[in-house]
Amino acid sequence: MIKVAMLATTGERCGIAAYTRALIAGLETLPDVCVTVVPITEGRQPTTHYRAQAERLNAPDVDLVHIQHEHSFWGNLMPRRRLPLEVNAGFWELRYLIQKPVVLTAHTTYSLAEMLKVATERRPHKRFAKQLLVRNTAYRDSIEIAPFTTAITIVHTTAARNALIARGATPNFVPVVPTGIPEPTPSPTDGESFRQKYGLHGRRILTIFGYIAYNKGYELTLAILPELPDDVTLVIAGGARNADMEPYLARLQADIARSNWGDRVLITGYLPEAELAEALAASEIVLTPHTQATGSYSVSFPLAQGRPILASDLDCFRDIAARIDCLELFRAGDRTDYLGKLSALLANPARREQLAAGARKYAARFAWPRVAALTRDVYRDAITIFRDNRHFHG
Repeated sequence: MIKVAMLATTGERCGIAAYTRALIAGLETLPDVCVTVVPITEGRQPTTHYRAQAERLNAPDVDLVHIQHEHSFWGNLMPRRRLPLEVNAGFWELRYLIQKPVVLTAHTTYSLAEMLKVATERRPHKRFAKQLLVRNTAYRDSIEIAPFTTAITIVHTTAARNALIARGATPNFVPVVPTGIPEPTPSPTDGESFRQKYGLHGRRILTIFGYIAYNKGYELTLAILPELPDDVTLVIAGGARNADMEPYLARLQADIARSNWGDRVLITGYLPEAELAEALAASEIVLTPHTQATGSYSVSFPLAQGRPILASDLDCFRDIAARIDCLELFRAGDRTDYLGKLSALLANPARREQLAAGARKYAARFAWPRVAALTRDVYRDAITIFRDNRHFHG
């Protein structure tokens, strides 16, 4: 029996928390794994907090610690005071105290420049500050590679694996484990209840769902909407996850209100899963035109529901499409290609059904119990490596 302490966030409206709950449910189907959750309190915490947490993680009833890692869990990427920089200080304060084998799932493997969006920063003082951070080698390394070299690090895509190896990670210690696909959620009315609630009868629905975020590709979709047939409505099925996203949501709403086609866009706000299932059932096509992603519930849930999906050709979506023909891809950020691919799908019900069948096949092949079994194999490797004193002792 492998006794795992899972260090993770537990919020109801957190994608990584949802990922972790699904993984744990899959692990619980295995006869030789037992999981206890140790919650992450987001943000920099007092030293006493990390000492208490480490005491629990190092307890005799723990064989291995599995950390669900996202940089923001331990602070902001942009420090709010002068050096020393402290975004990862909380992580390292805890990490140095852990005396068990560690597996870490890297939910973000972008470079620091990508995460700070240096290339698109238009405010001169902010751009300069971000450039200084990127030039700080110690700080950059603390974000881009250091957390991932003191553990076996699970990534979700081949591209993420290659990125970490290029930065210095040991290839044998960076396994790719795909994100699992949840069980489908019933939609008893096959979308009729959603259409009725929002007055969408007679409309062809395109849906982008998930928390409102800069990387979801709304602007590109809104730009091509006037060139789509008049009976097409764009549904943005989601709301702001937190107060930080409220200003962006307000700008998005204002842009839509100022347009000549605002009546063809619906922003629903947060939807419970049952209503979301109805929204997807009512949709002709689910859109995931992300500009940045390493994996997303915004594609996992539609796959589970067996929906036709048009996605940008980011690495995480390329990996999925390469396994099974279940996603139509367009060149990320390319308006002409996006419009062409979307128009073709709207006009081709046979291709939409082919993608829907592929989605159902993918969901069956990569259901959470199988992904949990692959994760259990990583646990075994980590325990062996730790026992043999070869690597990863914090």
